[in-house]
Amino acid sequence: MNTPSTELRNADWWTAIKASINVHESTMIDFRRDLHAHPEPSGEEHRTTAQIADRIRAIGLAPRIMNDGCGIVVDLEFDPAADSCVAIRSDLDCVAVDDAKDVPWRSTRPGCCHACGHDAHATMSLFTLLTLHEHLDSIRAMHPAANLRFIFQPAEETTKGAQRMIEQHALDGVDSIVALHVDPYLEAGHIGLRTGPLTANCLSFKITVTGQGGHSARPYQSLDPIPAATNIVSMMYQLCPRSMDSRYPLALTVTSIHAGQAFNAIPDSAEIWGTLRTSRDEDEQNVRARLHDVLRGIATTTGCTINIEFPYASPATNNDREVIERLWAAGEAALGKDRVALVEMPSLGGEDFAYYQQVVPGAMVRLGTAFQDPNARVPLHAPDFDINESSLVAGVRFLCRAAIRSVVPER
Repeated sequence: MNTPSTELRNADWWTAIKASINVHESTMIDFRRDLHAHPEPSGEEHRTTAQIADRIRAIGLAPRIMNDGCGIVVDLEFDPAADSCVAIRSDLDCVAVDDAKDVPWRSTRPGCCHACGHDAHATMSLFTLLTLHEHLDSIRAMHPAANLRFIFQPAEETTKGAQRMIEQHALDGVDSIVALHVDPYLEAGHIGLRTGPLTANCLSFKITVTGQGGHSARPYQSLDPIPAATNIVSMMYQLCPRSMDSRYPLALTVTSIHAGQAFNAIPDSAEIWGTLRTSRDEDEQNVRARLHDVLRGIATTTGCTINIEFPYASPATNNDREVIERLWAAGEAALGKDRVALVEMPSLGGEDFAYYQQVVPGAMVRLGTAFQDPNARVPLHAPDFDINESSLVAGVRFLCRAAIRSVVPER
């Protein structure tokens, strides 16, 4: 009788799974393009949720829809007696940018675009589920020790979705969790892995400067918030980076300044929006303290009232060593040793996947989605962002192999 490790080395089941993925490729691309054409912002992912749920119901599984109709949890049962599972998480929401691409799957919703790659994440997770379900009997013959859970999460861009899923028991019974994230500069079909931090602490800020409006011809009769706001931005860029060790990365970025709507009237207030990203917790605290010093100083010198809020925050991801080792082996088996590489440095991007990692061991993996033409490669969240769709097959192959290796570990 074959042992689980003997079964795992048997090529027959893997050949069959790869064949199924290849058959699904065109359907997978169509599904991803449909999601791309119909993006939904955080907390509004009703259509996306319904589209995924319909596909899951079609194979006889019962998806659990989350509160407000956004998000799904569904289990793929390998062993009814097993009381634990491994989770695969994907995200559903889009970003608030216009889609500038001239393609048939361009966003149909102004101001919304899947420039984040979440349409690809959801598609790969769904088709991993569909493929593994097709081969359920073969997987059960390997005597898996755990089941598989798929988490389709809303509201990643506002860093609220993971916490809401956890509150709704998405991690109950979960031993570990994995996720993919597209990388538009990594070669298509390659994966990058890293132990420890992969993304940074991300803190959004909103600064409100309140003065007193008046006529632009008589500024002495008003309390102009605009000079205060511009000085805040200047001092932030000068002083905040100098409040931390320069050997560690920092990105303090102002993304929006808004004040007034008239040519000849001084406004009552001004707003400054942006993000602070750091690789270490202590650096975030130091920069926040210096930022408060800057605001107090400018409030004193200008007479304006200045308030700061931090609407959204997510901690740095922390990839578990054992999970990464398992995924590395799965990546080499699924894609080839030459397509698996170490991510040398963490990104300053933010990811609320980190909240799951505070509960169970987990890891996020980079999936290369770069176009062959270097001029066609644009960064995440850019209006003309898109992916090399050949990477979808590679992503599903990797997730299928990672899932099986996680529930049927070699001994």
